[in-house]
Amino acid sequence: MSEELYTPETAENTVDTPENGDNAVVSETPDAQDNGNIILEVRNLKKYFLTKKEWKIVKQLVPDVGETSENTNSDETSRADATAEQGIEEPTAELNAVEQEPKVVDVQSEANKTQKYTHKIVREKTFVKAVNGVSFNMTYGETLGIVGESGCGKSTMGRSVLRLHPITEGNVIFEGTDITRLKSSEMRKFRTKMQIIFQDPYSSLPPRSPVGEIIGEAVKVHKIVPKSEYRDYVIDIMRKCGLQDFYFDRYPHEFSGGQRQRICIARALAVKPKFVVCDEPVSALDVSIQAQVINLLKELQRDMNLTYLFISHDLSVVQHISDRVGVMYLGSFVELGSKRDIFDKPMHPYTHALLSAVPVPDPHYKGNRIVLHGDIPSPAHPPEGCKFHTRCSRCMEICKHVEPKFKDYGDGHMCACHLYPQD
Repeated sequence: MSEELYTPETAENTVDTPENGDNAVVSETPDAQDNGNIILEVRNLKKYFLTKKEWKIVKQLVPDVGETSENTNSDETSRADATAEQGIEEPTAELNAVEQEPKVVDVQSEANKTQKYTHKIVREKTFVKAVNGVSFNMTYGETLGIVGESGCGKSTMGRSVLRLHPITEGNVIFEGTDITRLKSSEMRKFRTKMQIIFQDPYSSLPPRSPVGEIIGEAVKVHKIVPKSEYRDYVIDIMRKCGLQDFYFDRYPHEFSGGQRQRICIARALAVKPKFVVCDEPVSALDVSIQAQVINLLKELQRDMNLTYLFISHDLSVVQHISDRVGVMYLGSFVELGSKRDIFDKPMHPYTHALLSAVPVPDPHYKGNRIVLHGDIPSPAHPPEGCKFHTRCSRCMEICKHVEPKFKDYGDGHMCACHLYPQD
């Protein structure tokens, strides 16, 4: 990755819209897909949340007494219950034998026949498809940036990868082990290798515990170091994260937002992880503090060979810290590729819209802002076909009925859009 320090000024000038992409400032890091050292592989990850259970009365047609049964035993039992409620006797064996013989159907009488119905109480469940079929892999030392609107499933995906949420379907393979099949006791040894930095540094820290205890609690539980070395080890981690030694006995309310986020980073790194989910770690901080935290993350990644899944709304931050970028919409990836491809040659209309919304620090620059009309559809009832077609200005008829394939169009640049060949 580039060793250039992140500053608010460089952030504003490194994000490029499709019109000025030729002047983009990108690092010379090779594509992470060229490295075969896979640390994490996610296959068809799905996470559904049950949001509503309600009882409904459903009207069902009662079959005629002369109807021949061609259903399974369970269907016959259901029909018997329905007819019993209406006081209708089941046909005898002799009647069934007669009904199986060819006969002439009186169309007039069939049309005028009165149909009988019964009512059945059923329980209907509604699920929100927060993450719906996400697949990707990551290599050692790589940073994969995840961007998208609020509610698209970024944070849920990151927590599901760590099994903080139970997974509805799919596989998460960490260093060759499918952790989705492990019991809680078996998952325990992977907790030190996979950590998370939460978005809110205020609510993610226990207010009644001093900083040294917050950072060192997991060190004690997992026995990272002997008891005699515990305090020195925690203080060393604090120094690496820019915290002073005398902070050891202070409480979270005595720190600013940036210092609290450094405490969260120190807590995550205290157990010597290999993979860290950064769930919008700078969104709650001032711009100048954001630069310090991002530079700290890059420095720690270089020194400790960390792998980051970096979730953020700020495209400037994502471009600076990421090697590859994934764009999510309504629980799925719509585009995934290297940083250079996403920012210089975006393919999906949704990616174009996100890039066009980035402010450019030039009063004379007149960009073509792409305004998306309407709100994100409900993840409980996503639209048929392409999920983005309800807001896309380039929508075609096929987009309304056929879901596009998420295909590789060269050099690992993947996109799901009918504007490109699907075969």
